[in-house]
This record gives sequence, C-alpha cells and structure tokens, in this order.
Amino acid sequence: MKQHTLSLWLGGVMLSVMCSAAQAESWTLAQTLSAAQRYSAELSARHNEVQALDAMADSARQLPDPKLKFGLENLPVQGNNDRRFTREGMTMQRIGVMQQYVSAEKRERKAQTLIAEAQSVQAQAQTTRAALQRDTAQAWLDLALSLQARDAAQKLVAETVQQQGAQKASVAAGSAAPNSVLALQMTLSAMRDRLTLTERDVQLAQTRLMQLTGENVTAVSGALPHYERLPADEKTLIDGVNQHPEMIAAQREANTAKARSAQSAIAAIPDVEVEVYYGHRSEGNDDLAGVMFTVDLPLFRAQRQDRDHAADLSRTMQANDQLAQTGREHQAQVQALIAQYRAAQTLWLRQRDEILPLWQQRVQLLAAQYRAGQSELSEVLEARRSLLETRLGINQAEKEMAQSWAALRWLIPEELAE
Repeated sequence: MKQHTLSLWLGGVMLSVMCSAAQAESWTLAQTLSAAQRYSAELSARHNEVQALDAMADSARQLPDPKLKFGLENLPVQGNNDRRFTREGMTMQRIGVMQQYVSAEKRERKAQTLIAEAQSVQAQAQTTRAALQRDTAQAWLDLALSLQARDAAQKLVAETVQQQGAQKASVAAGSAAPNSVLALQMTLSAMRDRLTLTERDVQLAQTRLMQLTGENVTAVSGALPHYERLPADEKTLIDGVNQHPEMIAAQREANTAKARSAQSAIAAIPDVEVEVYYGHRSEGNDDLAGVMFTVDLPLFRAQRQDRDHAADLSRTMQANDQLAQTGREHQAQVQALIAQYRAAQTLWLRQRDEILPLWQQRVQLLAAQYRAGQSELSEVLEARRSLLETRLGINQAEKEMAQSWAALRWLIPEELAE
C-alpha cells in the first residue's frame, strides 16, 4: 500500500514537472525581450567597458605616482682608485624621490575625454539594445504567425485526408471516376508541401529565438502587439528618429572627438618633474643633498603639438559629418519602412476581408454541389487548395506587416510609441 502511494506521489511530481517544463517553453513577448537582454554578451561587454572608462577617468585626475631613485654616482673606472668606493671624494651613494607635476587643466581634459568615451560606449550599448529588441520581437512575431499558418495548413490537410475514404468508396460504387482518387492524392501532396514549408518557418523562428535568448522558445503566449496599426503617427515616427539610440551614439562620437581636440589644444603646456635627493660619501667627505627640476621644452610646437591638434579638429569635423549622414539615412529608412508597412497592411486587409471570404464561400458552395452531384471533385479540390494558398498569403502579408511594425517600433524611444 505504501509502495502504491509512493508511486502515485512520484507520478504526480513528474506530471507537475512536465507541465512546468511545457509552460516554460511558451513565452510572452516581454519575457522573450528580457531573456534576450540577459543573454546578450555584447550588452554585458559594453557595460564592463563603460565601468572601465569611468574608473580611468577618475584615475586621470590624479598626479602620477612618485618615483624612488637610488644608485651610485661617480665611481672611478681608471687609475689607482679603479672600482674603489671610498677613495674618490666625488663617489657617493645617492637616493631620492622624484614627482612629476602635470597641470590640473591637462588632467581634467584627459578625464573629460575618457568620460566622453564612456558616454559614447553607453550610447552604443543602447543602440545594441534597440537592435536586439527589434530582432527578438521580429523573431517572436515570426514564430507566433508561423504557428498560426502551420495550424491552418494542418486543419485543411486533415479535412482533405478525411475525403480519401469516401472518395475510394464512391469509385468502388461506380459513382465517381477512377481518376478522382488520383486527383485527390495529387492535391493532398501539394497541400502537404505547403504544410512542410510552414513547419520549416516554425523551426527557423525557434532557432532564431534560441540564438537571441539562449532559451528553447517553442511556443508563444500572451496577446500579440497591435501591429495592425503603426506604433505612432507618421510625424512622431519621423521626428522621433532624432532620438534613436544610433543618432545619440553618433552625437556622442562627435562629443568624444571634440573632447580629444580640447585635450590636444593644451598639449604644449609643459610638465614639470621635481627630484629631491640625498648623497652619502665616504668617510672624510661631506654628504650632499640637492633638488633637480626637469621641464618640457615644446620648442617645435608647430611640427608636433599643433599638428596633433589639427588632426583632432579634422576628426571632430568628420564625426559631425557622420552625424549628419546618419540622420539622413534614418529619415530615409523610416519613410521606407512606413511605405513597406502601408503596402503590407493593404494587402493583408484586402486578402483577409475580401478575398478569403469569397474563397470560403466558393469552397462551401462547390462542396454542396459536389454532394448533390452538380460539380466535379477536381473543382472542390482546386478550391480547397486555393483556400489554403489564400490563408498562407494572408499569413505572409501579416508577417511582413508585423516585421515592418517591429522595425518602426524600435526606431523611436519607447515613450513615443502608442
């Protein structure tokens, strides 16, 4: 009795585990987007790079470490005192400390350059995030719609398969032509080909989601986004392009180039090194101490620092030109995507609201006529195959509309989307 109870308990545990695993494979769009962000190694790398640059900026504001200097000076190498440490009065053991002083302005401008680089990397991370969200949403929508297409194809194929037995019986009874069975098989084979293609689309979408999220997303759950309308009005979409992460990243690149040119503009300010030392000499000779100063002499500034600054100014202008070009490309991109969306939406609505009902009525009418002996089986089969092609065409138009919607949705900031 106890063994039977234990078996029932284990069976219940296994069943709940299997149910949980099955549910875990069905993902909402929000869950899928979150999983993609957690899985992205590029986002993690960008985050670590930002932290590194922030730390470098803090360090750049500090003076260089002092240096300990020690050694032996003025050791004779010839004569009677050759390699003698105590016979020559100038020989001494020397120890000192040297500190390099870099102007506070130079240190601050170097720190500002590193901060600008960190902001640029942060903007690039946001660009990566937006592209990742777009690709993940497109893959999720592709899976959702491919599953719908597969289910529709399976249903029509199953309905056609059910006719095989009745058609063979009709041929055996002499009420149908023998070639009608062959026509049915040929139609069924063509429909199964279309079913195979829908199954392929499902597997491709699942593979793409595995690549993006690292999870085995085999089914979707939750409501689909409202891709039957634009994510915002056209003016908002066009104006919102200026706030897209890629535009912000291009602006940050220009800011970084500007910070570098500001840093090189004061590169000729000389650095100063100060050394304080103490020298111990042999017995009978006084010990010595001293202070030494080392100062940079930018005597050839026109050939060195000025040329570096001119190069940085040119890179700043280059970054500004790239910013302008990026803006133009994004304006053209959003207008092209709107046109693609409008065309796909028109095709989808027309096929769904006009063409599909007509084919459904035609299939029903021909099926009724065939049962009454007023039409041929070939007409019914052709109508059924055309109905399947229409359903798959609607699904394809819906996919294209959803893909364009997702591309537009992540071209603007989240707060601007409806």
